[in-house]
Amino acid sequence: MDTNHLLAELEQMQLITSETGTQLQIYERSKPVSLFFFLRGMLYLGITALTTGAGILIYQHIDTLGHTLLMVALGLLTAGGFAYAFRKGKPFSPGRVEHTEGAVDTAVLLGSLLFLALEAYAQYQFTLFGTRYGLAVFLPALLFLYIAYRFDHQGVLSLGLTALASWVGLTATPNEILVSNDFSQPWVIYTALLFGIVVVGISYLLEKLGIKKHFSYTYLLVGGTLYLCACLGGLFTLDSWQLLFGLLLGLGCYVFYQKARQDESLLFLLISVLFGYTGITYLLFHNIPLEIGVAMGSLYFLLSAAGVVWFFLNFKKLIH
Repeated sequence: MDTNHLLAELEQMQLITSETGTQLQIYERSKPVSLFFFLRGMLYLGITALTTGAGILIYQHIDTLGHTLLMVALGLLTAGGFAYAFRKGKPFSPGRVEHTEGAVDTAVLLGSLLFLALEAYAQYQFTLFGTRYGLAVFLPALLFLYIAYRFDHQGVLSLGLTALASWVGLTATPNEILVSNDFSQPWVIYTALLFGIVVVGISYLLEKLGIKKHFSYTYLLVGGTLYLCACLGGLFTLDSWQLLFGLLLGLGCYVFYQKARQDESLLFLLISVLFGYTGITYLLFHNIPLEIGVAMGSLYFLLSAAGVVWFFLNFKKLIH
């Protein structure tokens, strides 16, 4: 229903006068439209296109341009992005920082992505780090975490946390990840579980200290989701510890639910519900006789579908 029809109905119901309706129509036709998110999205899309194009250029013209020339070009672009950010960006502050120069956030993200491309290219072509793959992901993790706090950039923070998680995984269980490519081994699950707990704990501590409180969203999204995935992994593969992982999963879903209410976040609420539903469904059908599971399966999923409908009709009440 468009605005004109809505205003006409309100006038027919005598909830507003015709003069008020006319004024509202004029306002709707002449009010300014914000282009901030559209332009910012186009900038990020441009960054993605630029980094993708750089990769294609390297692949197609590597024999013509030469390795050294390409690395120099990537290095100059990376340095240029960071130099612009340091020159135009505001100083560090424990609170939220809004840069007056709109291109600072873009330059920070561009420099970070180009740095990844430069490092990956140097490792692939010149084996810069040899077989020390942990070092190859640890250095970007440190850089991205510093850049994220220096310029108040949550996108780069997520890159840093992801790189840090990769370093922890490679350090604790290199054989399972690099050789066996098996992520269901107990030590992989334990490492992911512990890393998630540490990340969420650091987020809670920094929030209490008043350092970048708004970063807690990204910390919980990355670390908390990894924690929940580890709980499900333990639930699916470690039958002897099934009850423990079920309790840990329930605790994690409860934390996400409370955070969803605190921040009024539909995303956190969805994460809590989806992981909780998956865990309950697995525990239910894994621990009952097959014939009972087959008999009650249709009823269970029918009630689950009704629960999904109820959830989407009432989710606003759940986060208030």
